[in-house]
Amino acid sequence: MHIESHKLPLLLALASLLVAAGCSRKSPPPAPVQPEASLDATAHAVPGIDWFAGDVDAAFAAARAAGKPLFLFWGAEWCPPCAQIKSTIFNTREFQERSRLFVPVYLDGDTPSAQRQGERFGVVGYPTMILFRADGTEITRLPGGVDVARYATILDTALGEARPVADILRAALDGTALDAGDWQLLAYYSWGTDNGRLVPPAEAVATFSKVAAAVPPEHQPERGRLYFEFLRAAAATASKGVSPLDGGARKQEVLVLTHLLGTPEVARANVENLLYAAKDAIGVLSDPGTPERGQLIAAWRAALDGLARGDGDVRLSGPEQINLVRARVALQKLETPDAPLPPGLLDEARATVARVDAAATETYARHAAINAAANLYWDTGLDEEADRMLKAELERSKSPYYFMLNLAELAKKAGREQEAVDWLARAYAGAQGPATRFQWGYNYLVGLLEMTPGDTTRIERVTLEVLSELGDSPDAFYQRTQMRLEQLSAKLLEWGQAGEAAAVVGRLRTRSGTICAALPAGDPGRGHCEAFLNAAAPPTAGA
Repeated sequence: MHIESHKLPLLLALASLLVAAGCSRKSPPPAPVQPEASLDATAHAVPGIDWFAGDVDAAFAAARAAGKPLFLFWGAEWCPPCAQIKSTIFNTREFQERSRLFVPVYLDGDTPSAQRQGERFGVVGYPTMILFRADGTEITRLPGGVDVARYATILDTALGEARPVADILRAALDGTALDAGDWQLLAYYSWGTDNGRLVPPAEAVATFSKVAAAVPPEHQPERGRLYFEFLRAAAATASKGVSPLDGGARKQEVLVLTHLLGTPEVARANVENLLYAAKDAIGVLSDPGTPERGQLIAAWRAALDGLARGDGDVRLSGPEQINLVRARVALQKLETPDAPLPPGLLDEARATVARVDAAATETYARHAAINAAANLYWDTGLDEEADRMLKAELERSKSPYYFMLNLAELAKKAGREQEAVDWLARAYAGAQGPATRFQWGYNYLVGLLEMTPGDTTRIERVTLEVLSELGDSPDAFYQRTQMRLEQLSAKLLEWGQAGEAAAVVGRLRTRSGTICAALPAGDPGRGHCEAFLNAAAPPTAGA
């Protein structure tokens, strides 16, 4: 389904479109909804925390005056990983008590200047959580995929030491001895929301290999987390056709990973990696049908079994319970890629979704759970179940437009392209907030370009609508919006190479030029705007 990158922490999604197909019932026609003019900075914030009410610069001034660090949360109301954090971390006594030790800032991606601020701090994927010193120095980026107690411990360490992870990383690479708190901050840094700031992608394999190997034996959980970062970097390199490991190295790493998977404290510290990383980690270290692959699959299954039993007092949230079954599905596909999934695994998927669905009553917990369930149904091919569940959820969800994108992909997979376009139109009509509306408009336009490329009239009309929304916001041409604009520019230029489509692109270029001319000269946003439809810039990476 449509997942937002907590790059999840891969991802990001983490960010990608994973979808499920459904029955042939035609979707209702689009129902226009008036977008919000603007959002209060804390409109979607979880209560119980004294979120700062002013802008970010005022928050830093307040932090300096109080001698406190600043905690920045960057998220969006529709984002399932954000909902997961709201339901499992922000609403807990542990976090709320600690929030008195810093100035908490809730930066919703749809608030005024949010995208500009996102560019300032180098954040792209929702959610991102950053702890700063009062002077603006970044201390660390906090992970979202850990349990509440571990999150509280990491936050305590960051607050107590206030040593930037950037400095810790340099010391580790230089061979300088680190203390337990340093290793903890390094291991639990949210590398997935860092966007290569501390470790450039080209250096990631060598960097994480060196750092993981340097972790002392008494810090095996931390070593395990850094080792998974090494595997993630190796898989990313391999996906580009470059082999990061030779045969001998692969066999050695199989032994290392097998040992780590069999170490209970390592497994407990790597719940999110066990749930999401099997395909990449096992894939980069072994080939189909080899003994090494069988060895890794068996070790990974045993680690998942321990999580399912609650070994070490592990308590999985509803979405995590669903994603544990997804991990089992991933292992099964690695083991027998050409065979149907066993009926017992399908039954487990249905039963887990039913149990979590029934228990998820709180708004944010439910949003995260339904998204996880839709992903599981997609992975298992339970298309009709996914379709029914998502359509039923539209009546309950506070962000139904999010699930409408999934329903569009359901219809597209089943070959019902007109229904898919209708769902995209409905999703765009219902989207709330300027950045969100542009992103949903982008999805709508991409759907039109892919499924109805001959409908030049509709493509021009919708593009003009989306551009008009950008024209109403002087801070629109930054960060996530800018990335989508680059991607849309490339797709429109590819589409509009001849005939009426070329004429449409010409008219759109004229309209965008008018919008750009109204922006302040020298503003970076104006440069981003002027690039639209003037060069087929490569898409920017990010969720």
